[in-house]
Amino acid sequence: MKIKGIIVVGLAAVYFPCGGQNLLTSIIQKDSLRTKYKEVFDHPEKYHLQVIYTQVNRDKNKKAVLKKYFLEPPTKRYYYPASLVKLPLVALALEKINGLKINNLTKDTRLCIDSSHKCEMKEYCDTTSTSGYPSVAQYIKRMLLVSDNNAYTRIYEFLTPEYINKQLHEMGYVNATINQRFKGGCDSTDNRYTNGFTFLDKDSVAIYNQPAACYNDEIKNHATHTIIGKGFQDGNKLLPPKNFDHNNYIPFEDENEVLLSIIYPHAVSPAKRFNLTAEDYTFLKKYMGMLPRESNHPTYDTKDYPDNFKKYIYFGTTENIDDTTIRSYNIVGRAYGFLADCAYIKDSKTGTEFFLSILIYVNKKNILNTNNYQYDAIGLPFMSDLGNAIYNYELKRKKKRK
Repeated sequence: MKIKGIIVVGLAAVYFPCGGQNLLTSIIQKDSLRTKYKEVFDHPEKYHLQVIYTQVNRDKNKKAVLKKYFLEPPTKRYYYPASLVKLPLVALALEKINGLKINNLTKDTRLCIDSSHKCEMKEYCDTTSTSGYPSVAQYIKRMLLVSDNNAYTRIYEFLTPEYINKQLHEMGYVNATINQRFKGGCDSTDNRYTNGFTFLDKDSVAIYNQPAACYNDEIKNHATHTIIGKGFQDGNKLLPPKNFDHNNYIPFEDENEVLLSIIYPHAVSPAKRFNLTAEDYTFLKKYMGMLPRESNHPTYDTKDYPDNFKKYIYFGTTENIDDTTIRSYNIVGRAYGFLADCAYIKDSKTGTEFFLSILIYVNKKNILNTNNYQYDAIGLPFMSDLGNAIYNYELKRKKKRK
């Protein structure tokens, strides 16, 4: 049964610059974060700083009413979203399956992937699944649990860039451009080509064939200031700064909106809702909130995937999470010095809940592709401290209705 938009709720937004007197700045000052991270707050443009805090209140019917606070005004200035683009794609994959309306075709249906271009690879088996075969569901689990890039590439190929960008633009995300696999050696031309997919029933009979395709439309993104850094390291060579105008891009505010729409679809405008079932939303939220060690299929070693592997906000500096009553339902991005997390934090014990999305650029030398970034020194502590500050504020915040 589909989630229908029959309830009208408020989605207010409050825009203030970093120096403005709004709720976010007062929380930051009260918790001494302004002093601890003075360099970051004093130079938000240098750090590409974006913070969006969304309060969750309840109307008389106890439905969510959201109110957003921005530390910096939303911008179209380019940042590299990295794995943030996985969140809209997992929702679009489920939506596409629903739209096909083919008997016995579900997210769990076995599939075979063909190849017809130099950057494509065949795939018939998946040892991480209980069946031993690939499926859309298994790829989504791997993407949400540990941000698996190979799984993302398969979902990108299943959706095709044409479908992805058409759907996102129709939903109002007109500045979003997703046109990249996460696979080495694939250029912007290669990424136009996508594999053929065949879905098989339990008797190995084909129930749906999706042919290989090529996307011929313009793939340049709509961001500004797409040239990033002082240079780009390529082995022993220092190349000129990289121009990202043909790379993935989604405005950070739009990424935050995608998260809101998955957690509380009724609290966003009807156009921004994915065409998903109640079961789809439950599936997504389950694996968004799950820790790698809690998964059976696939399974993950805690040495390689600690609890905070992709939980930056609130948990960023904590490898072992003891109190699992506090959950982060989130998506992260991490590349070239950009660190991002869009999270819905919920404490099942106290009923505390809020959304917090943080983007920060921690690349002191401003040279890309060096792996010399300040993720551990600045980025993760910043996200952990700010997440805890908002949590402590929300824990004490009086609400009309819990």
